[in-house]
Amino acid sequence: MLFISTPTGLKAVQRRKLVDEVLDQLMALIQSGQYEQGAKLPPEPELMRLLSVGRSTVREAVKILMHAGFLEVRQGDGTYIKKSSTGLQSVKATLIPQNFEQVLEVRRMLECEAVELAAIRRTDADLQRMRTLLDQRNEYLDGGRYAEYVASDIAFHIAVVESCHNDVFTAMYSVIAEGLRELLSQLILDTQGYEDNTVYHEAIYRAIEAQDSEAAKRYTIQNLDAVTSRSSIAAHS
Repeated sequence: MLFISTPTGLKAVQRRKLVDEVLDQLMALIQSGQYEQGAKLPPEPELMRLLSVGRSTVREAVKILMHAGFLEVRQGDGTYIKKSSTGLQSVKATLIPQNFEQVLEVRRMLECEAVELAAIRRTDADLQRMRTLLDQRNEYLDGGRYAEYVASDIAFHIAVVESCHNDVFTAMYSVIAEGLRELLSQLILDTQGYEDNTVYHEAIYRAIEAQDSEAAKRYTIQNLDAVTSRSSIAAHS
């Protein structure tokens, strides 16, 4: 078993959002090629000391890297590098696997239909659920709690689909949602280029609330176009 005992290149965090900086440093460590797939990260207290950050910051960074497929947490054992980036010129080159293009294509078909139906069929309870999840999403993003942000973002879109009141539709979208978790987690790793698309989510919610199917679909397309654009940039930068 490989163990990262004295990781080089780590330094105390002094600027930007703490989680962003820790993500940058841990990804740089993975990308460096010094450690192979299966190498074990230092224990949590050691990472806290090396980075001069608190436990919650380290855990948040590890969680998002785990969801993105770069780390594996083994309960009672430790955290291991799951995906080695040896020889890559840029972290961005690893961010968007080939199948994500297909995931986004199917997502577009499902969500465009979903928002139109949701605008017609939504109940007050549906709206309350969507509003709660949207507020949580915004709070987590502002606080740098990225794993929870991704989870609440996906939950918001699932709530929109559930507002169609079609069990088969919901089951189909749930399959796509699993792929979206990894996609969004990986996009967040580009901490310099990630852009918040809250404005589109708020517009989608307001359109569904107003039962305006055309507006709901229009804002959904704008949101999806923004995500697709960021995915393409990450894949080819």
